[in-house]
Amino acid sequence: MDSRLSKACINLRAVPTDLLDALCSLSGRPPPPSGPHLVRRVHGQVLYAVASLPPGALQPGDVNAATEVRAGLLNADVPPAADAAARCIQHTVDDLGPADLWTLARDTAMTRDDLAWGAAATLARERLAQPDSLDELAAQAIVDELAERTPCRWGRHHTDAVRAALYRTLADLADVLLEVSESTPTPLDWTADDDGWRASAVISGVVHGVVVQQAENAPSAAQPAWHHPSPRAARTAWQWRITNGPTGRASHGCGPIPSALAARHAAECAITALAAGRCSL
Repeated sequence: MDSRLSKACINLRAVPTDLLDALCSLSGRPPPPSGPHLVRRVHGQVLYAVASLPPGALQPGDVNAATEVRAGLLNADVPPAADAAARCIQHTVDDLGPADLWTLARDTAMTRDDLAWGAAATLARERLAQPDSLDELAAQAIVDELAERTPCRWGRHHTDAVRAALYRTLADLADVLLEVSESTPTPLDWTADDDGWRASAVISGVVHGVVVQQAENAPSAAQPAWHHPSPRAARTAWQWRITNGPTGRASHGCGPIPSALAARHAAECAITALAAGRCSL
């Protein structure tokens, strides 16, 4: 296994066969169907393309930025490696026909917001020279038609919108791998309870409590554009909080975060930063 993938397994304490599911969880997406499924094949191609990049070559978010640059939605300079990764994603998706595009979009729990971004990117690319003030309405019309039509009745705008949305979804996955493989979490001994997970860490002789629980007052998660069998719990938002000392008067937390695994990983990275003096409560 590539060293970047191995490092991601270590940081998430996941066996190689579970790594893809873990990375999907961190990116807020459901795990792909088991077995030799299209979604696993496409995700695997993207991960192996990013895994070949040397440590430090890119920062998390670079692949997503390159995707937006290629879509004409962002005017910025991006590292050549990020553009190469975005181009690999684009080629992988462009090889798929409408039926496979729909399968990939459905099984990644793509939302109407995702599709709206894809439709907007498609229209923006077509009208770089003369943007149309009605593009937002046109993008919404494309989304409505996608939800109503079967793939065999999609036109060019529909397939292009789904492709563009998939570019960004897969770029998110690539950026998650970059972040996880270069992160420095402090492994904690988590205990599950009715509210979530709890752990503790000793920093400079002081016990710090760590809690991961469902986020309070978090906005409702966007629903998939097409039915997805993942349980509603898989779309629950989470948050983490670290307190110090017996009274826990000083604390710091973050949320909402798309999954419990992502929240635990973020909390472990925060403990590392606290221990190194890079931040404080």
